[in-house]
Amino acid sequence: MRRHLLRDMVLLLAATLVLGTVSNLIPSRRLAWWGAGQQPPQVGVDFHWMDALSADEIRQSLPGVVFIDARGLGAYGESRIPGALHLSYTELSTALPADLEARLRGADLILLYGDTADADIEQLMSQQLRRLGLAPPYILIGGLPAWRAAGLPVESASEVAP
Repeated sequence: MRRHLLRDMVLLLAATLVLGTVSNLIPSRRLAWWGAGQQPPQVGVDFHWMDALSADEIRQSLPGVVFIDARGLGAYGESRIPGALHLSYTELSTALPADLEARLRGADLILLYGDTADADIEQLMSQQLRRLGLAPPYILIGGLPAWRAAGLPVESASEVAP
């Protein structure tokens, strides 16, 4: 019984290694554990965290702060941080518009926000921005809900001039 269990474990391990190696030979299908794949976004390398009150202070004191709303276009149209630009992760991963890229390169600070506390999309977006050669952006802790909870200003589509 033990001999069969040991044999089965060795076969399973060998099959896993063979399949992992084969999958890494397929372009764009590299596994992260193999060493050639994507690393997860890292705090301090790809992004920094910032709370809502600090973000508002910086927004008021630095003229070149760019807020990027990573939520869906519908949510962005309903309400957003004043002056925030919309950018989706799919837009960023395909091709960043040249005018937006120029604005981000000239920014004093870039701050991303979404609708959730986990900020998964914002972390991936920050990593992509770093790959484009930009300084590590900041991510708003708690996203727009935290901004609202702090009593900070929010604009809606009806308040924005056409």
